[in-house]
Amino acid sequence: MGAITTDKEVPFGSDQIENNIDVLKDKLRKESTPLYQHLYLAVDNISIHELTWKNPLASQVISDKSEIVEQLPTNLKKAFKKPNIVPEKLIHNGSWKESEEKLSDTVKEIFSLLKDIWINPAFNSDLAKSLNEGTYQSTVIFLSIRAILKNLPFGLSSFISTSERQSDASADRKGKIGRKPDIMYVVKYLNVFFEIMYLECSRLHCTQQKKKDDEIKLWRECNDDMYYVRKALKPEKEQFGIIGVQVAGNMLHLNVLVRDNTNIHRYYHIQSAEIPVQVSDAKIVTNFIETLLFLRNILITNVSLLCHGSIPQSQR
Repeated sequence: MGAITTDKEVPFGSDQIENNIDVLKDKLRKESTPLYQHLYLAVDNISIHELTWKNPLASQVISDKSEIVEQLPTNLKKAFKKPNIVPEKLIHNGSWKESEEKLSDTVKEIFSLLKDIWINPAFNSDLAKSLNEGTYQSTVIFLSIRAILKNLPFGLSSFISTSERQSDASADRKGKIGRKPDIMYVVKYLNVFFEIMYLECSRLHCTQQKKKDDEIKLWRECNDDMYYVRKALKPEKEQFGIIGVQVAGNMLHLNVLVRDNTNIHRYYHIQSAEIPVQVSDAKIVTNFIETLLFLRNILITNVSLLCHGSIPQSQR
């Protein structure tokens, strides 16, 4: 499994970027709050000719790590960086959606996996440097994802897709062959296969170029999928999100893309954790487990929000 060659992919040129920026400004202009007024002025002052398709702004996506967000006044930056991510219809309100017993069972699954990893000679300091991406993905990353997806509290048909299966959402948006995420979590509802989570994985020893390429690929997958989901259902804005997980070396980064009430896509870098492939300090192990539990919690809530989404008139 090689790195995505993003330099060879040019989805759109300067004319499309200019059009996308104009559309983004129209959306921002409609909202009169200080946050959106500041964002509008920042976008309006951007030199479009300096933007490339690799920048989220060129696709009308505002990342919490973008320069226009970092330059916001402190109070507005906090307002932007406070997504609602984290009953009948579950919502993201920071509460756990399962009982302590269920959470305990999941933690036991993760601990059992870690014990197996720690006795695996492939992850000692000498061999780890030559470990290929496929082995790392199959023996650590896939099994970690499978552990947190086990016995999710809903009765829908779902599966984990590996081996770089083509994304239906990407193919639909591009109108041709779609991108192929390393891992996807797919849920079937109303006879539609919804791609709820994407994961891109590097080798255990990751180059900066691979990290950058996967980061671009990931937010583009999430962005395509939000458009795809909303063709079939209209889940609640500023609540429902598409999850993007990036594994870069021994770090796991949890991200989510949401559509706000002005139809702007925001991309948030939620949480990061070191992956303890060797026996590690208790703090590192705890943070890794908490991040995986957080991911499970977001997934449970997002599936509930999806199932309670309204059906567009065109689909009725």
